[in-house]
Amino acid sequence: MFYLKTVLVFFLVSVNQISSNTFTSSDYPKNIPPRISECYADQRLNDRYLRHPISIHGLISLLNKIENHDTVKLWDTTRLISTVLKRFRYDGIEDSESQSAYTTPIQKNLPETDKYSLIWSLLPGTAADFPEDALTPDEKCALHFMLSYSVNGTMRAEERFPRQLARERSLDLNEEDLPLFVDASGISTNYTQNDTEENKKIYEDNVLVHQDAAETDEANEVSEGVAIETVLNEEEEDPGKSRKRRALPINYALPISKSPLQRGVIYTPYGTVAAGPVLSGIAAGLEPQTVRLRDWMGSVYYNWSDTVLDRSINNIWGTTIASDIAQSGLLRIHLSHTTVGPSGSWNDSLGICPREFALHNEDPSYLTNAEIYGGIDGLLLGLKMRDWDKEYLKLSDLLSSYYSETGVAKDRSYRACNRISNFLDPNKVNHNILKEEALTFLVAYYDKDTEGNPVFKPSLDKFVKAKQFIDTTYNDLTKLLNNKEIIRDDFVPCTGLPTLPTTEIPRTDTDLLFVIDQFTFSNEEVQRQTELAGFLALDLNIGITTSQMEVLSSLDGSVIVPQSANKAQLACSIRNTVISIHNQRKLHNVLATLRTRFDRDKIEERNNKTSGANGKTVLFSLSGRSPSTQEIEDFTKEYELLKNEHPDVRLLFAVAGTVSSEIYKSFVQEPEKDIFKLNLFTTYKEAASIIGDRARSLSAKLFYPECYSDVALDEASFAHTIYVTPGTQKFYKIMPSTMHLSQNLKIKFTILHGNAEVCLSRIQEPPVSSSALSVCQKNVNGGDIIEFTNYPAPCMSGSCSPIYVAIKAAQETDSESCPDPQCDSPDQVKVVWTHEGMVCSKDFRSGAPTQLVSHVILLVFTLLLIIF
Repeated sequence: MFYLKTVLVFFLVSVNQISSNTFTSSDYPKNIPPRISECYADQRLNDRYLRHPISIHGLISLLNKIENHDTVKLWDTTRLISTVLKRFRYDGIEDSESQSAYTTPIQKNLPETDKYSLIWSLLPGTAADFPEDALTPDEKCALHFMLSYSVNGTMRAEERFPRQLARERSLDLNEEDLPLFVDASGISTNYTQNDTEENKKIYEDNVLVHQDAAETDEANEVSEGVAIETVLNEEEEDPGKSRKRRALPINYALPISKSPLQRGVIYTPYGTVAAGPVLSGIAAGLEPQTVRLRDWMGSVYYNWSDTVLDRSINNIWGTTIASDIAQSGLLRIHLSHTTVGPSGSWNDSLGICPREFALHNEDPSYLTNAEIYGGIDGLLLGLKMRDWDKEYLKLSDLLSSYYSETGVAKDRSYRACNRISNFLDPNKVNHNILKEEALTFLVAYYDKDTEGNPVFKPSLDKFVKAKQFIDTTYNDLTKLLNNKEIIRDDFVPCTGLPTLPTTEIPRTDTDLLFVIDQFTFSNEEVQRQTELAGFLALDLNIGITTSQMEVLSSLDGSVIVPQSANKAQLACSIRNTVISIHNQRKLHNVLATLRTRFDRDKIEERNNKTSGANGKTVLFSLSGRSPSTQEIEDFTKEYELLKNEHPDVRLLFAVAGTVSSEIYKSFVQEPEKDIFKLNLFTTYKEAASIIGDRARSLSAKLFYPECYSDVALDEASFAHTIYVTPGTQKFYKIMPSTMHLSQNLKIKFTILHGNAEVCLSRIQEPPVSSSALSVCQKNVNGGDIIEFTNYPAPCMSGSCSPIYVAIKAAQETDSESCPDPQCDSPDQVKVVWTHEGMVCSKDFRSGAPTQLVSHVILLVFTLLLIIF
């Protein structure tokens, strides 16, 4: 009996603890966690010119890397996203004037940290679950910077002394305007975002002349630490808790920036977005909760009626835009300040390497454009999560598809460019609920007694006034969203469903080797090439198991920028790497280096028992001087060797300046598609898209690494798995070197989780289903095997063509979701390639056969035919 009572007491205590931990901020870290403060204490990690790019591509790449960690592979999306938020997000961190050698020069902005403590309690998860070896220190800090919101008002050195910094960094700045940023691409610098000691020294050693007398007086008052204070009225409800409250945010000992940096926002092609609310909305949608206000708040500071305290809040609304509406309404309206906006500008207007976002107003609201877009995106996705297949949903894919032209799989109207029309659609967002949720959040936020809270007269009904704040802010928000001119400054909106192509788009993965021309007339020409390469890195489907890209020297083919699974970091590295100019180019040496490299790749493929690989594409960027006759001769010799030894490798050329495209026609298979004249494009971004399309249309490889083995092997175990997104197709080729002695060859494709069509041809690359030159089959049900028997006839010579393969995934289907972790999206079709009877000779498999070997094989085959 005693045992049962003990169990019962333990159970009741446990339930009480679970309930309180779920809906209160008791576990919220009131001090900045050490693992986060490291990102500010370490000068290298916090160097504003060395940080990872802050973009949607960067965020997706980091999340994808976490998803592929051995521990995280076993998690569902709910646990992943909640753990990431609790580990890396901490809003309200800003620079401080601390000069102590034993402190980190950061502090908390209470209006932001108080708000986030409320959001924190509405989200599941714990930071302790995160596997720390999943990311490098740089990557961890990059994720923190992307997710943690704050506005840093410290005036930056380049705002005060642009001419001085321009001289130090050899930058050509417009002397008439004060810049938002100094572009330090590729230039090492000691200036850091929170290096207040150096900033102070510069400030003391120089005289500021950028402000008129009145502005200078005001700035001096702030810089001396004089806070505008309001003492609570003695007749307030709880005079025992009387305290001083600032009516303005925390002030700095250094001058205030005219264009403060907004942190916790990321660059996307569809407007700058606060990333924290996006992920919070998704996390809340995966595990929705509704809690009474009195339970959520815990102890209550002000006297609220039971009716107010019995209100409830839903975490999908409370963690997204409702919280921002509440915050901005509460802290801005009583000061007669605007409640919405502003927008801002990135340090890199091209979007190749965005690292910092500067606001266009020194007095931003608590509902900036980036917060609006992020809050809307988080709300829309959160409300929709319950309707989507959560079991196989990958966070990285959800973000990738939402921030794309095509939208989320199986509900294409959900895409970032369509956020405003979706948000204003009453069938998707109930705006009455939005205002009520914002009002509930405002009550809890006001009760935090945060810095900047208005002091209401005792005669006023606080709840009625709070409702007015919400109504005013909501009206300001909808007015901004209906202002097409303002919105179009941030991104181009769209409406409805995307227009899907009528034919499947090529999406073959490739390894792109970008050879940059160093034999140019100026550094500007090199910079233009890095711009092209940077856009290409962002355009390709670069990832852990997909496409790869490197930048090579035009002198010898050595690697200048190595490959990376993080496409954003790769593009940034390409853009910022200092590449020297040379007085010659040696493209034949490049090909010689690549031949050796490709030989090593073949050995590695066999050792790893690989049965498929990306295609190899070499893009020569030529923007300097035209090659000499001797250069062309040397290049031709190496090209012939490469073509014989590695016939699957394709060359492309991007020419600019005085370089003639005619010279290179003999080195490509289709000159009109493989040579790109850059002067015909309006922008390098446009050129990169066209070049990327071409690279995606080139064939990858399928092969049997043991085709010449004299040991009995389980040939069926040498399979290659392919994932194809609906509405796309991938191209492959089975080279003669892997099957030329096959007498009874069977080629099989097992189709899983959807419908696909497989086409083969020996003549047409790629095969086309409508052509008589191709043989095609479709599956009917998931699990069907498409089999091609004795196709084609054995190839006994070294001059025969490969078997060209095209795999198409049907447009949107209602088939089961792809459960594999390797699936980029739940709607992908899984295709497994296997074979029987694939045989070759060892000499043939090791490389292209010599003409003598080919002729001997053909002669023996002919004699056998005569004899028999």
